[in-house]
Formats: sequence, C-alpha cells, structure tokens
Amino acid sequence: MGICFPKAAQPKYKDEPLNPKPSAVVPTSSSPIYCEETPEPLAPSTPTHEHSYSEAESNLPRVQLIGDMLCPFTLRVQIALQFKGVIVDPTWLTPVDLTNPKLVNASPNGKYPVLHYGLHKLSGSTDAMLDYIEETFEDPTLIPKPVETEVMQWVAFIRDELTPIVGQLLYDGSPLVQQELESKLESCFMKLDSGIWEHGKQGRFFFGNQFTLVDVYLIPILLLVDVAKFFRGIEISTLHSHLLAYSRAMHSFPNYAPVRVNTELLKGAVAKTLVERAPSPLIVMTVLQHRSILWHLERLVVLADGLPVDKLANEDSGRRGVAGKQMQLLWKMYGRSLDLMQEHAQMEERVIFPAIESTEEGMSECALADHARDLPVMNGIREDIKGVMALEQGCSDHLEGLQAVVKRLHILQENSVEHYHEEERDLLPQLNAAGLGNKKQEELVTQSIAVMEETHGRLLPFFLQGLEPHEISQYFGLLHSLFDGGKSRVFTRMSFCLKNADEEFKEVCRVAQAKMTELANPSNEKTVGL
Repeated sequence: MGICFPKAAQPKYKDEPLNPKPSAVVPTSSSPIYCEETPEPLAPSTPTHEHSYSEAESNLPRVQLIGDMLCPFTLRVQIALQFKGVIVDPTWLTPVDLTNPKLVNASPNGKYPVLHYGLHKLSGSTDAMLDYIEETFEDPTLIPKPVETEVMQWVAFIRDELTPIVGQLLYDGSPLVQQELESKLESCFMKLDSGIWEHGKQGRFFFGNQFTLVDVYLIPILLLVDVAKFFRGIEISTLHSHLLAYSRAMHSFPNYAPVRVNTELLKGAVAKTLVERAPSPLIVMTVLQHRSILWHLERLVVLADGLPVDKLANEDSGRRGVAGKQMQLLWKMYGRSLDLMQEHAQMEERVIFPAIESTEEGMSECALADHARDLPVMNGIREDIKGVMALEQGCSDHLEGLQAVVKRLHILQENSVEHYHEEERDLLPQLNAAGLGNKKQEELVTQSIAVMEETHGRLLPFFLQGLEPHEISQYFGLLHSLFDGGKSRVFTRMSFCLKNADEEFKEVCRVAQAKMTELANPSNEKTVGL
C-alpha cells in the first residue's frame, strides 16, 4: 500500500498522488495512452503466478500485470480486465521488490503498476490503463452510450473528490486533518447515496443492471473505507442506506469477487504505512485531549440546559426531585472536567508554550491570555454550583443561581471551542515549523504525561470517555511507543485505574483494556503507534 498513497507533488493523472512526475507510457511515444515496443522479460527473481488454461481460455486475450496486489488503483485495472474477459498473468511486487535493481526492466521509469499487452506497455497511470482497456477490448463496454455522460461525470467525482479525501483520511494520522475532512467525506457519501438511488433502481450496480466504469472506480475506494473504519472510525452510516447496501453487496459482484482483496492483508499493509508516517506525537496528544474536554463540556451544557430555571418548573415537586439529582450529577461531572482542563492548561504552559517560545518569542501570548481569562470563570462555575446546591430549591436566589450556572457554562464552552481552534490552527503547527521533529516531540510528550498525572491516573476513564474508540486506540498506541512498550510505571498505573473504574465507565474501559492487550502482544503489530 505504500506504493499507492505516499506524499508527493501534484500528478498529471488524478489517480496517482504518489508520483513526483506525471505517469507516462514507456518508452516515449507520440501516443498519450500507449506505445509499441519489444516486450522485455521480467527479472527471474520475481515470480509470476502460473495457471493452466483451458482451450476456450487460450483463445481469450491475455495481458501481463505487474504491481502491488493491495493497491486500490491496481485493483481498478484488475476489475476492468475481469469484466472484459481478459486473462491476467499477474506479478505481485512487495516493497522489497521495488528496491531490486533486477526489476528495472519491468518499469524503466520506476512507476507501477505496469500493463503489458502484445507490443504495448503502459506504466504508472491506471487512468490511462483503463482508457486503453476500454479502447482495446471494446466489448463489453464499461461506458454504455445511453449513459455515457453520466458515467464519466460520476467517474470524475470518485476520482477527483472522493479518492483523495479517503486516502488522506486513512493515511494522515493527524486529528486536525481527520476533523477537517470528515464533513467532506460525509458530503461525498450523501452524493453517492443519492446517485445510487437515482441510477441503481433496476439492479445492484451503480447504474442498476449495468456494470460500468463507475463501479470500477468506486469498489476499491469503498474497500479502503472499510479499512478506514478499523483505523479511523470512518464508516458509512445507515442514513446512506443505498450506499451502505452497495458496499455490502459489492463483494459478491461477479467482476470483483474473483479478484477480491484480502481485507486482513490490506489492514496489515496500511498499518505499516501508518507507522512509517506517524504524525507529530505532541500535536496528536494535545488535539485528542482537546476533543475529550470539548465532548465533556457539551455534555455539561446539555445537562445544565435541562435544569428547571424558572419558578413554574420548580413548583412541581417531581421536577424538584429530578433537579436535585441533576445538580449532584452536574457537580460530579464538572469537578472532573475542571481537574482535566486545569491539568491540560498546566501541561501547555509548562511544556508546549516554552518549546514554541524557545524558537520565537511571543507566539504563545494570546493563548496564555486566554488561560488567564478562563481560569476565574472555571473556578467561579464550581463555586456557583456549590452555592446553588446549598440554597432552598425554588427560591429566587436558587433560580438566579441556576441561571448564572447555565450562562457561565455556555460562555466557558464557547471560549474553549474558540481557544482550542486557535491553538490548533495557529500555535500547534509551530511545533513542526520550529524544527521540533518527532524525536524531540516524543520527549515533550513524556514530560506532558508527568505533568498530567491525574489525567492518566484517577481521571483516565473519564478522559477516555470523551474519545471515539479509534481515538482511544491512537492515544494508547502513542503512549505505548514512548513508555517502554507498555511496561513502564505509567502503563501499570493506567491499567490499574481502568480495572478499578466506576461502573459508568465500563464500556470505555473495555475498549481501552482491549487495546492495551493488543499492544502487549508483539504479534499484533498492525495497531501499534497509529
């Protein structure tokens, strides 16, 4: 999979964000699609799959395909050839193969996949290969004339919009990127769902009973979405019922089932790439803490908004009893949130801000001013809640106190959202701009955990409750790689706190403990440090 989605300059063809130069057919030809040449033999060290062909099959066209069997772009070529009834002699390469000088004859320009047919050789761009396949093997067609315009419009959408979003969401581990692109992906899902509903009423393919180039482009990307669910928590919701049904049915499509990719192998390949591209650890840790804090603030605001803050509501004895329990819960939840926010602020002031200031003075002044502004508000809310709980329910002072608590919680939430957004947009990127590489940031993460002892001890279940399961995996994977493979005192303390957590945290503790068990098993490398 590392062949498919590495970082590089913008390519000529939309399906290759991986190549620093536009893909080309080799050797040079006046044709933009293919060239004629004398076929070159493969290096003998690269095995080709042998197959015994029947007499009927021997009359079918045959091509040679060289590349990564787990690459979604190569899979598009396989699906198209399967639909056309073309026999494929594949040679699957591993990352090690790509460093083998004997393979230079397979692709002189180093670009894969490579497609051989007769005297023609194409390399790199699967867009060009699919054009070539459609022109060379005309029947059956992947672009039926009655729907040609619609097919090409949907192909362009999947290639130019959906594919880059899914690729970046899967391979860029930065929570900032995830947050930015999730809404865009949801819009893509909505559009695809509407498209399948409009065009697919008469069958199970995108255009009903016609298998088209749209299916060729869409199937491999939905396969990556399945994998992204494992690593990033991305999935097609039941709101997009037509797209969801398509993604489940595609595994049995006659033109995909014979070349179907092993999902577990794909997960393993993706995991290796993610480890190689591990995002900035200090930034990941900080943003995930922001996520948890904001999640808990939202819960607090929702709980506070449900309190009876008018006299009429407080005259109902039943409502007063419920309100008393709500205030007790608000007190408990806010106390935990306050401790979490204060430790997070101390971590930033002792670790992150000094690291940034060491390279450029004044960068963290605004953030420090926000901390100074919010600290009195945070402490004031705690005193307000305490004071309201001491008053007689329903009296004027009690109602005024409740209203003040609700108002100040809303202000704190608004300030926190704005403050964290500004930090993530303006301040945290300075850690990379200042030349603080991953090694230095790992040292700073270690210091941060030491400052946030309660967060990674008594408050751990509460903190993790504000994260999605895949974010918990990412957080523990980050810490595991820094703290002696999970054998340190930090991990021992965290494990103890998870085992002895309150019943309300049962589910989140189960997820966290399962992750810690995976990390403790050396054979389960695919989830470590992602």
